[in-house]
Amino acid sequence: MPRIPVEEDIGISSFLSHTPGIGGKLRKRVEEFYVEEIPLEVKKDSQGRNLWLKVKLKNWETNRFVKILSRTLGISRNRIKFAGTKDKRAVSVQYFCILNYPGELRVNLKDVEILESFRSNGALELGDLFGNRFRVVVSDAICNCRVTKIEEELNGFFPNFFGVQRFGATRPITHIVGKYILLGKYDEAVRYYIGYPSAFEEDPGRDIFFQSMDAREALKNIRRNAEYERAMLNYLVKNPGDFKGALRVLPKNLLFLFVHAYQAYLFNKIVSRRLQMGLQLRVGDVVMKVDSQGLPTQEFVMVDAFNIRTLERRIGERKAYLSAPLFGYKTQLSSGVQGEIEKEVLEEEGITLNMFRIREMRELSSKGRRRNVLAPVIEYSRENCLFSFVLHRGSYATSLMREFMKQKELHYY
Repeated sequence: MPRIPVEEDIGISSFLSHTPGIGGKLRKRVEEFYVEEIPLEVKKDSQGRNLWLKVKLKNWETNRFVKILSRTLGISRNRIKFAGTKDKRAVSVQYFCILNYPGELRVNLKDVEILESFRSNGALELGDLFGNRFRVVVSDAICNCRVTKIEEELNGFFPNFFGVQRFGATRPITHIVGKYILLGKYDEAVRYYIGYPSAFEEDPGRDIFFQSMDAREALKNIRRNAEYERAMLNYLVKNPGDFKGALRVLPKNLLFLFVHAYQAYLFNKIVSRRLQMGLQLRVGDVVMKVDSQGLPTQEFVMVDAFNIRTLERRIGERKAYLSAPLFGYKTQLSSGVQGEIEKEVLEEEGITLNMFRIREMRELSSKGRRRNVLAPVIEYSRENCLFSFVLHRGSYATSLMREFMKQKELHYY
């Protein structure tokens, strides 16, 4: 039986706070994890060509909802756009945009409620939101004075780790698949995606494929609800050995997730090591500027002996952020101590920046970008073990909550 996944499996090994955690578990009941998108402004137009929906979903993963909705409407899933991917075990309120859709829409799906619909000529793309509002309950914990001490230690910030949702809490394999794609080992990428076993469920079909790569036999035995895996196995039965083709059976946004997840894993490793060495600003660091809403941008300043005091002040005012790279073929490494950490992680992984230019699957290539090492907590409040807060887009509630809980095993989040 596979071992239970722990945080080190996704590159996380450090905390910002030092007070011992309260333990507990998130999502013991679906209703205990609520997330609502805070959208960017969109211009409404009663004659607009696109239909926008504000939808409340309970226990629906975003990609699955889009798949079922497109099938219900008889349209391509590529016409349904959304700003952020939400995890299944949650109540989520999020926005969807159906391109070139005339008329109104009625959906009769379990645990799906359309809260609002309107028309616009504007479209929606991934990342088109300010942030997310969360209400999160920590079950099986006593929120005592430890929580207050941790709140004081965090002082409105937390490590901006990519959370378990990016990798899979029970089967954290997306980053492993991404690394094999970078290495050009497409057979191993498919083997891990379909076959890597879970410590929480038995699935003979996965085991068969992981051990023997026998697509036909695996298809007979794999769980019926493993829809994407079954689609890939069907493809391999008809096209033996075409592993790149099997990967392309997956929805594009899921396919992109693999390389993104590997970038996230490397980022987590870098941030873990920087936390261990201290977050005081150093010459050679790269600092991100912010936009008019306080959101980090892809404009940077290299820290030197002349600007370090100014940049320290701006970071304290939330007008700039220390950054680390999401590696890509155009990434410029930091220098100084931070640069050494980045080089060390690349060398340990046996990866070069040029590998992110994926010639056989060009659509998955990545130029790279930067991400803030610490994320701010906005509008924070707490009532016993119910935590309410707003986070910028791209920041994970689970990464904040781990500072309070300090559980090692991923399934607690």
